[in-house]
Amino acid sequence: MRALVYTAPRELELQDVPVPRLESGTVLVRVRAVGVCGSDLEGFLGKSKRRVPPLVLGHEFSGEVAELGPGVRDFRVGDRVAVYPLIPCGRCRYCALGRQHICPGRRVYGLDFHGALAEYVCAPRASLFRLPADMSFVQGALVEPLANAVHALGRVPQVEGATALVYGVGPIGMLIFWLARRLKTERVAVVDINPHRLGTAKELGADLVVNGSQSNPVQAILEWTEGRGVDFAVDAVGHPDCRANTVACAARGGTVVWIGLGGDQTELDGRSVVTREIEIKGSYAYGLKDFERSMSILAEKTFPIASFVSEARLEEGQSMFDDLASGASSLMKLVFTM
Repeated sequence: MRALVYTAPRELELQDVPVPRLESGTVLVRVRAVGVCGSDLEGFLGKSKRRVPPLVLGHEFSGEVAELGPGVRDFRVGDRVAVYPLIPCGRCRYCALGRQHICPGRRVYGLDFHGALAEYVCAPRASLFRLPADMSFVQGALVEPLANAVHALGRVPQVEGATALVYGVGPIGMLIFWLARRLKTERVAVVDINPHRLGTAKELGADLVVNGSQSNPVQAILEWTEGRGVDFAVDAVGHPDCRANTVACAARGGTVVWIGLGGDQTELDGRSVVTREIEIKGSYAYGLKDFERSMSILAEKTFPIASFVSEARLEEGQSMFDDLASGASSLMKLVFTM
């Protein structure tokens, strides 16, 4: 089968590789659409220690069942599916509590083993979610990234009627912004340094867009809220300054959610966090219920897919990743179709 293989930092090759072998309780999925995540881009740039070449990247995908492994009886060849790409151990206390996404033994497509930038993948039956009949494969590939937004906003005590800030409107941040709007936040501000992304956010209804390379984001947000700050802020970048700025922009008693993984150490004014009773919460990936909820939202056909998605073929892999890595790309969400 054909696969787009990460062979070295900033290098991808379209190669012929073996079709995955089926095991008991698994199915062979013919991949039809796979999105590019920021973590895939980090791997491509050689910044992900766990993504070791040669490796097939990609974990946001949908396709159709091509073959059934032993013991799988409730799916048929040709069934259209989205695949939950985190494979938990199924035995630890986190799995028992339904928090499989933070299972210490979890494994992830395109990280711990070959991912979905290939014609076929092998998937556990438990990871399969049937696509609605009228949902496209491209929409199916968006279930995974939108599930991140569902989970992140699920960490916020009150979304409806709130004033919000989304710091960084790459694909995940833009989905969080869009979903916050859908969940009836009163006002939403966004911060980024990419003018294309800021323009898209403005078109989709952002109440305030701040270019962080041209003005002080904290000052802009505090002026916008007349000094009060926002009820909740989400950092979708992960840079220490971005994380610290979300805390600085939060109102007293506000909530800050960190979902970005762009950095490690972050220095904060601890006294301010304590005296203003700011809640800081991490948000990692999503649970099975978040994944299911994401699919239900996409099935409503309200998501502005034309403003969000650009499609490409595997043969364009190197050039498309180069574009995304430039830092000035006009692409919002890249989805490879097959």
